[in-house]
Amino acid sequence: MILGIGIDLCDVQRMRRQLEAPAAGLVAAVFLPAEIAYCSPKRRPEEHFAARFAAKEAVVKALAAAGGEGVFWQEVEIVRTPGGQPTVVLHGRLRALAADLGVRRIHLSLTHTAGAAAAVAVAED
Repeated sequence: MILGIGIDLCDVQRMRRQLEAPAAGLVAAVFLPAEIAYCSPKRRPEEHFAARFAAKEAVVKALAAAGGEGVFWQEVEIVRTPGGQPTVVLHGRLRALAADLGVRRIHLSLTHTAGAAAAVAVAED
């Protein structure tokens, strides 16, 4: 049964400006080391960071729809399966919250272009 659905859209140029900012605090605050290692060497890293940012937002929204609340950026990790499909790994308090809500799986879909990145997350029991 579907417990929650979340969707988010992220402007790629805005992400590029964040990545180019001298302090670039967004990256360290939002993304985990493995996510940074995956996105940074890409030809257009801003597209990949934007897609993962949208995914984190979508996951949090899906969990909020399921009855959870709060944003825990570094507790949502977007990883790729060996086949290349993006998937979600929850950590810490967010993992516990999802378990309390009965969430057993989060389906995730990402897409990005030069201008926008989007993600949809579905929390399922």
